[in-house]
Amino acid sequence: MSPHPITRLGDSHTPEKHHLLSVENLHIHYGKICALKNVTFEIGCGHCVGLLGQNGAGKSTLIKTIAGLNQKLTGSATWSGRPLSESKAEIAYLPQVGNIDPLFPLTVKGLVELGRYPHLGPRGRWRKEDSEVVQTALSSLKLDDLAGRRLFQLSGGQLQRAQIARALAQEAHVLLLDEPFAGLDEPSQDFLSDLFRELADNGRLLLVCHHDLKAVPRLFDTVLMLNREMVAFGPTQDVFTRENLAKTFPGQEVVVHV
Repeated sequence: MSPHPITRLGDSHTPEKHHLLSVENLHIHYGKICALKNVTFEIGCGHCVGLLGQNGAGKSTLIKTIAGLNQKLTGSATWSGRPLSESKAEIAYLPQVGNIDPLFPLTVKGLVELGRYPHLGPRGRWRKEDSEVVQTALSSLKLDDLAGRRLFQLSGGQLQRAQIARALAQEAHVLLLDEPFAGLDEPSQDFLSDLFRELADNGRLLLVCHHDLKAVPRLFDTVLMLNREMVAFGPTQDVFTRENLAKTFPGQEVVVHV
């Protein structure tokens, strides 16, 4: 099962200066607890980035901060040279499917339609083009037959696809995904793998919290390794090394082919 072409959803982008995510000297504290420190990196559109680290290493904290959900920070984070607070329509956060209330009275189509609200303007008028974008997003994720189904009726893989369709309807440039493969069966994981590559090839930037280290070289062209501070950042073939894995997962026996 492979996704439909995504080329009509949003603009394609190149990693030019005005399409860069820049994080500099980012520090995040919760009271006296340091969740992240000394995080600095910069990356443009067209990449699929794996965020790697053990539980509590700061992966979810980082993507929530980029999503604008965490204000307890020092340092800076910008998109296209603007503060993240001014870029909300261009950044989509997709939480773990286990954190979504399955009993929330919303259909698949209703969830995808939420992605259009940042584009409706001050009067909030729904337009023909909004319906067309929503339909294209549903078709791209092969959700046409599920459009009227309630969220609680979906499998984990279907719910994950619905979330991504919402992000596509939003025409987001940056997709932040928290453990999107967790709990999915193999066909759903294969579908997401192909989709992520297609999205990156079409010019989007994906930051993905991930824990299956064996799949990293296949999934990500870039990795950011965290252990409450940045251990390494760069092309997967350069920084996904045994030495960096030992620093990222101290005290753990990590067996992967790098």
